Amino acid sequence: MRGTIQNFRGARALVVLYPGSDRDRLATVLRRLGLLVGEVDPSDTERLEIAGRDGFDVLVLDTDIGTGDLVPSVLAVDAPIIAVIGVEAPSRLTRAVNARVASHIVKPIRSSGIFPALFLAFNEFNRRRREREFVLRLEARVRQRRHVVKAILAVCAETGVDDEEAFRLLRRESMRRRISIEALCQEIAATTDATEAPGEAAGSYGS
Repeated sequence: MRGTIQNFRGARALVVLYPGSDRDRLATVLRRLGLLVGEVDPSDTERLEIAGRDGFDVLVLDTDIGTGDLVPSVLAVDAPIIAVIGVEAPSRLTRAVNARVASHIVKPIRSSGIFPALFLAFNEFNRRRREREFVLRLEARVRQRRHVVKAILAVCAETGVDDEEAFRLLRRESMRRRISIEALCQEIAATTDATEAPGEAAGSYGS
């Protein structure tokens, strides 16, 4: 999603806080905003593991009590994380950093801070996901480029043409076979890596 996320209705929220006024107020406001709320005690590891398997759309953690260290299976879920912070000691804040939080709520929890925390968490997480996908696409293109270079060298060795002509021959062959030139070059590179002769790897390319 490219646009800003502003509506959280129907999203599943997992609240990992001990019972008390903070958790009650948080759960109440989340439900008013249209979220489906599950509440789990940080010490209930069995329910936390079940929640992690079932999945959720946003996780709210009390990082003051080391929750991030107690529920690695839940933290492994791909969802935005909101830290609930009451103590500003560096060690406590480090827990939030290690949990890869996207936003936070300060104790004591007030109604006014919950929507901004959701807004920032969902949109920051979405931005991170887009960046990860972009990096993965770049890495894939780098790998494909390596295959293209190897295939061009194989065609040059087989036919004696220069690199520009070799690329033209590869492009024509990919069009004839109705596959992408990257797929063709990857196929040729894989054959070359299998120690076959260049002529066998590149195939027959007429001018």
